[in-house]
Amino acid sequence: MIPFDRLHERLQEKAADASARAVTYVAMGDSVTQGCMQAGVVEYENVYHQFLRRAIERRYPETVVNVINSGVSGDAAEASRRRWERDVLMYKPDLLTICFGHNDAHGGRDGLKPFVRALADLMDRVADETEAEVLLMTPCMMMTEDNQHIAEIHKPLVPAFIQLAEEGTLARYAEAVRELASERNVPLLDVYARWEQMKQDGLDIHDYLVNGINHPNPAFHKEWGQELENRLFSSRLINHT
Repeated sequence: MIPFDRLHERLQEKAADASARAVTYVAMGDSVTQGCMQAGVVEYENVYHQFLRRAIERRYPETVVNVINSGVSGDAAEASRRRWERDVLMYKPDLLTICFGHNDAHGGRDGLKPFVRALADLMDRVADETEAEVLLMTPCMMMTEDNQHIAEIHKPLVPAFIQLAEEGTLARYAEAVRELASERNVPLLDVYARWEQMKQDGLDIHDYLVNGINHPNPAFHKEWGQELENRLFSSRLINHT
């Protein structure tokens, strides 16, 4: 079956029959998925999954799309096991996107295997208990140096994040997601590669991190949503160049 065929069937079904079950999209992840921005600010509309919802509704104006925001600040793939039933499985989603890595990376090399195992186990449960189509996503890049966007309350976090950058830890987690997607033949949106391209293009990635650390700004969320739309409505991977 072509990726996302079932999702499109559900969209068409709902558009043709108002009494059909609404199409449900669960976005699973950490603070980025939750919509956390700068200190003390949570965005509910200008987040990638909401941009995707609006794009789908433009394409299918008679379809109802329910987005379940299952992003939790501070969460990691392994720790998220405790909420799989509540935050994913009970909704019987038609589409599930999974995006972890920021908090997982603080586990270093030793955390890679539990990280991958948790992602694989979640996908197994989703396959066994739902008809959802799954899209894996690599995380956004995090800060690589101290910068002007970091609030005073977050300054104590800077050394740990700089160490992660210097050791290339998050890049390893992103690569682990790529390898898992390839092994499982699961669609992938390589968000991390987009940030790598931005660096190669000479852009300062910190200008796109609204808290200066690890939360992309609404402008990047919009681009992310557009790339998701392209991925869902195209049979080929997004070109990040």
